[in-house]
Amino acid sequence: MKYSKEHLIEGPMEMVIEVGLDRTRDVKVYPNITRTTVKSREVKGDIIEVVVETLANGDIPPALRKVLSEKMLTWTEYGRMDMKNKFYEYKVKPFYFSEMCKISGKISYREPEPGKTIRRIDANVEIKLPIIGGIAEKKISEVQLENLDKDVKAMREEVAEMLARGGK
Repeated sequence: MKYSKEHLIEGPMEMVIEVGLDRTRDVKVYPNITRTTVKSREVKGDIIEVVVETLANGDIPPALRKVLSEKMLTWTEYGRMDMKNKFYEYKVKPFYFSEMCKISGKISYREPEPGKTIRRIDANVEIKLPIIGGIAEKKISEVQLENLDKDVKAMREEVAEMLARGGK
């Protein structure tokens, strides 16, 4: 299932990108995230490559939680930020069922006018399971879209605070 979404964020593009790359925010911004750990972050010229491990807590019934291990709710994101061309590409690999689950996307940034940034995400969620695959894709996409709305709200607040402090 593919989906796209754009948001306008008041603030210079470089500042918006900086906030977006700060993965320590994930636990504060997303209610279904328990832990985010940046496993690696390498800067190679205009390219920043990151590996981020995330543990979800999600909307899981208590009875099901008893049989799910922490690793079953963990995934690794492999991301690549191109600072020159202003886009971030990522692939997500769940700890379990990675051969059946493919999640990827691209987040691009553009500045339609000074001091305003448009962030666009184009994402794809593919679950290769008969009957329930489409249901899972829809649920995952819905949660990701809800998270994007929460993220952009937090980004707007964080960028406004940075601007109030003089851009730092």
